Amino acid sequence: MAHSLLVGVGSAIDRATLRVLGRAFNGRRGRTKQGHNAVELLEYGRDFYARAETRAKYFAAPPTPRVRETARERLLAGAIVDLSWESSFEPLFEPVAQEYTGYVENRIAHARHLRHDRPAPTIICLHGWGGGAYWIEERAFAARWFYSRGFDVVLATLPFHGLRTPKQVRFSGALFPTANVFRTNEAFAHALCDLRALVAWLRDRGAPRVGFMGMSLGGYTTALVSSVDETVDFAIPMIPAVSFADLLWDHGKGTPGRKRAETAGVTKQLLIEFFRVHCPLEHTPKVPHAQRFIIAGLGDRITPPSQARTLWEHWGQPRIHWFAGAHLLQFGRGEAFREVRRFLSGQQST
Repeated sequence: MAHSLLVGVGSAIDRATLRVLGRAFNGRRGRTKQGHNAVELLEYGRDFYARAETRAKYFAAPPTPRVRETARERLLAGAIVDLSWESSFEPLFEPVAQEYTGYVENRIAHARHLRHDRPAPTIICLHGWGGGAYWIEERAFAARWFYSRGFDVVLATLPFHGLRTPKQVRFSGALFPTANVFRTNEAFAHALCDLRALVAWLRDRGAPRVGFMGMSLGGYTTALVSSVDETVDFAIPMIPAVSFADLLWDHGKGTPGRKRAETAGVTKQLLIEFFRVHCPLEHTPKVPHAQRFIIAGLGDRITPPSQARTLWEHWGQPRIHWFAGAHLLQFGRGEAFREVRRFLSGQQST
């Protein structure tokens, strides 16, 4: 009974949040200033991101960055250091390049590094949509607890979030992901570039193992980067999104935005094809099967259990842990993190 109550309460809060998210994600027009309708643009974008030359750039390994390190706090046998570096990413889709590069704050990548004085296995944590504030993410990922268990922890900031939020908008994540599907595709390529650069830098520092744990949007990105970068040692998507087409379409049911899209001739299948370039379900994971671990909430209504199950099937049914809570009220998260520690500690001994 208590288990059912936790699931129900968490689900109710998720549903209320979805109403807010729906207003943020819904587009307002089916026709652009240039006069092209939504279907024509989506079909053009689908074909552009499917080109071999585009995909080669999309998944190209970036150079190891020159990172600026700013010490913040001493820890037992280590320290907290803020990292920043100039991103090497260049927009791929020329029509949006000027707008994209105009968000100057987004050009600088940021991360917070809780690190031991000696190299240690490193967990790169990726926040969800609207996140990126270090003081929140330290708690969301139990960063100091993992540090006390012998792991280095990196709280990485995704494009258009946290310190990368452009001054033109009011809140973190307002520009990614959104119904602006071209910016969304570009931002996932941007995330890949910056995160792979971070992995290379950590390797150069001597980190013996480097992997990812991400929540929601960060779970999606964790699944994506671990399907692209063969140097990633482990992948732990938590309450993951795995299909933006499904989420945008299904959560938009009955909304004005969905109705406008359908009136313009947009279909769910067209969205699937447009987002295919970065969808984890379209890629084979490079992380070995034994180093994949999925965490999901039974009461999640934002990235529902079906998303995690689909990834679990696609990944060959690796280890999975279910907790009772929802997307925001994560009842049972403590045990999930203890499972993560056991999972990673077991890998260290093998």
